[in-house]
Order: sequence, then C-alpha cells, then structure tokens
Amino acid sequence: MKKTFLIVLIGFLVTIGLAACSNSDDESAEGNNEETEQENSGQSDETANEEEATGPVAVVNGEELSREEFNQQLDIMKQQYEQYGMDIEGQEDQIKQSVVDQMIGAELLSQKAEEADIEISSEEVDQRYEEMTGQFENEEQLQAALDENNTTEEELKEQVKLQMKVDEYIAGETEETEVTEEELQTQYDTLKEQQEDVGSFEEVKPTLEQQLKTQKEQEQVTKLVEKLREEADVEVKI
Repeated sequence: MKKTFLIVLIGFLVTIGLAACSNSDDESAEGNNEETEQENSGQSDETANEEEATGPVAVVNGEELSREEFNQQLDIMKQQYEQYGMDIEGQEDQIKQSVVDQMIGAELLSQKAEEADIEISSEEVDQRYEEMTGQFENEEQLQAALDENNTTEEELKEQVKLQMKVDEYIAGETEETEVTEEELQTQYDTLKEQQEDVGSFEEVKPTLEQQLKTQKEQEQVTKLVEKLREEADVEVKI
C-alpha cells in the first residue's frame, strides 16, 4: 500500500518521543483536562471543519494526496510549533499551505525516484530500519510508535526503502556541497552576536560546518522540487 513517505517517516520520528513517554503523559493529562479544553476551545471549530472536508488536498500527475494524511501532517506541524512555544494564531493558512507543499514535493520526488528504477537491497533497508528504531529501549516503545502512526513494521520498511530511493535520486540530481572557511567564520561571528556563551571557533566549527552543509543541501532540494513542480501537473484543492 503506497503512502506519502514524508507523512509516515516524519510522523514516525516526531512521535517517537511522544510514544516513549505516553504513559506518564496520560497520567498527567488527567489532572489538566479542564485547562486543556479551555485552551483548545478556540481551535475546535477550525479543526472540525478541516476534518469534515472530503476529497484529496492535491493531485500530482494523477496521484491523489489524501486529506487524512494532510490532517495527520498538519497535527504534527502544530505540535512542533507548540513544543517550541510558538503562537500559531493567524498563521493557520500559511501552515496548511506549507504542509500541502511538503506533501506535493514529497510525491514529486517519490515519483521520480520510482521512475529512475533505483535498486535498494533488503539488507540495506534492514540496516537503515535498525538505525531508525535503535533508539527505542524496548519492543513495546517501538510498537507504540508504530501504532501511533497507524502503520506496521512491514509498511514502515517499505517507506524506508522509498526514502532511500529518493535519497539516491536527489544525490544524482544535486551537487556535492562545500563550505568555505570564510563562510564558517561569518557564521561564527553571527552566532557570537546572538549568544553570549559561545565556545572558540575551533570548538564549534564542526557543528557550524554541518549546519551550513545541510542548509546548502536543502536549498538544492528546494530548487529541484521547484523544477519538478513546474514540469508536473499539480492541482491543489485546499
């Protein structure tokens, strides 16, 4: 069964922490139900309207992106905002657009990766799967995360395989990124202006280098998705 790999993988990773501490969260939630209901009362109508809507949120080259997956990813993004103490009031439409854009980009990349006929062995999939799930303390925590995302080990491995195909496709369509010493120094100077307690340049250099490299890689992926979207037949329905 094909799912948008972005929803399953990101959703799975985001809820790892939630699943691991679900028992303690449930106990504390009992004492805070009334307060939570008051905080969420202003959002209930909007959430209900979104969930009552039917039909796909977008169609990408004839492939429908389900509203159910959209709602799941929307909830995940809202949780992330809340975890960082960010107020989403007035930004709901922007967040929804961001979610559907992510889904469209993920679908475009997965379609191209499948067309490229990239081969990934079962051994490679098993290794990546073990890396992903190795942070769980036991099988119970892993199963809780799987249940939270309404998926199974077999389905997740299929999504891992698809993600690995997408990674290879992206690697073949983008250039190897490099970070210069000048860029690192500029980033370090900016960091020192923003924070008081910053280590020496040599101490933070590896972290800054990884951050800048990741940023450049993401910029290339964004441009790649924009190019694919220009060439694709995409219809947004939200």
